[in-house]
Amino acid sequence: MPTSFLTAVPQVVNSMEIAKLPIKTSSTIAELSDQLLSYEFELIKDINDTGWSATRHFLPWTGPFYQKTFADLFGICHESTDSLIGLVRDNVTNHISRFHQERQGELEFISLFTDELPPQDWIIRSEHRRELLDLPSLKLIDISADLPHAIQNYTVVFAPRAGHHSNIAEQVAVYMRDQGMTRMAVVEQKCAEDIPLYVNGQRHHEDFESQIDQYRQILEHVRTLTGHPAHLVAICQPGPLLLLTLILHPELGKTFGSAGSPMHTEGESGYLTDFARNMGENYIDNMIALFCHTVSDEHVGVGRKCFDGRLQVLGFYLLGMDQHMANFKNLLSDLKEGNRPSAERQKVFYQWYNYVHHFPASFIRDTYKRIFIRNELIRGTLNIGGRTIGIKDYPVGTPIWAIGGKEDQIAPPLQATGHMDFIDGIAPEDKLTLICEGGHMGLFRSNRILRDYYSRIVRFLLDRSDIQAGE
Repeated sequence: MPTSFLTAVPQVVNSMEIAKLPIKTSSTIAELSDQLLSYEFELIKDINDTGWSATRHFLPWTGPFYQKTFADLFGICHESTDSLIGLVRDNVTNHISRFHQERQGELEFISLFTDELPPQDWIIRSEHRRELLDLPSLKLIDISADLPHAIQNYTVVFAPRAGHHSNIAEQVAVYMRDQGMTRMAVVEQKCAEDIPLYVNGQRHHEDFESQIDQYRQILEHVRTLTGHPAHLVAICQPGPLLLLTLILHPELGKTFGSAGSPMHTEGESGYLTDFARNMGENYIDNMIALFCHTVSDEHVGVGRKCFDGRLQVLGFYLLGMDQHMANFKNLLSDLKEGNRPSAERQKVFYQWYNYVHHFPASFIRDTYKRIFIRNELIRGTLNIGGRTIGIKDYPVGTPIWAIGGKEDQIAPPLQATGHMDFIDGIAPEDKLTLICEGGHMGLFRSNRILRDYYSRIVRFLLDRSDIQAGE
């Protein structure tokens, strides 16, 4: 699996490597100059100290009445020349150090795009998470709080398959857990190269039906563990599929919620849906034909056809280029000025953002055609296992919530929440629709949105949870 989306354009990486050479040279020269000047100024200081020390030997010649006066004068002169030397040294070396810091910052910035990226994993340490289930394309990971649980329902956060590692869902899951949803699990999506082509001797097709079947297995498993259905939380892409799973198996969900999900792709105009409908259904088939590769022998998914996730990440860059350019400008400035805390936050984000996961070809085809072009969930034409279902089949006994972001370019707010208008029969207090000031990534990473909006979602879930008797 490539570690960076830029491996798709090696010419750019090579140009960046070449750009490093003069920066490295000037940085090395500055470092050597700083060392040389420091040595020279130390030598000057030693000579100055020696000179004034020698001068003090002449104090007895000044006579007993003037010896103290001259000693004080020599001390003042010695201190003044020391101070002048220090001032000149600091002035010169500070300029050189700043020049060196700026060149090092530039090198670190370029290296973010040229060097091998660190493998991505969950931020929660391994001793605080437990794998509950390992399915062909998904892992169910327990990150519950280490304390007695009053709430009997798991909250299961489904991470998106969107070209990145699933830890994008971690901040939401941890916040909800720490606010009271103590039984917490996250669902990790595997890279296509890690999804076996055959399972139990049978050819495994990783399409919508396969995803929904694995969602079902996860929800059945957590219900078996507690005896109670789970709170379902979809982060972006899983929204429509998780809702379909609930429609097919209403006994498996205590509540359902989605954040920034493409639920009603005709709810309002959006770049992705407008582009997809303008290009037509055959576009994705042509893209798969051009940019699909077969998984090689060194991976678990050997033989599987998968769509190159680097194109997905490149598309995200193009979609939010203005914001990315502003981020890069701030990151470069922080690196050059030595503002490490701010720089590290941005570096961690882009190390995650640039580290790609590939898509099973059949899954990306289904997503493009059935969600972004046909809007089958809302139109009620989605066929799963021989049964045609849609939003009108939503189980009205299951409370539902949705959140969208006003600045979201991936799933604009009415695409993320418009499905709520098609669900009838649910009591108004069991429907929660939230629109926040924020973009797509902000829905999952912003502390402000977590505090101001997810806190309301947690209260909504707590009020509808199964509480242990006596608690």
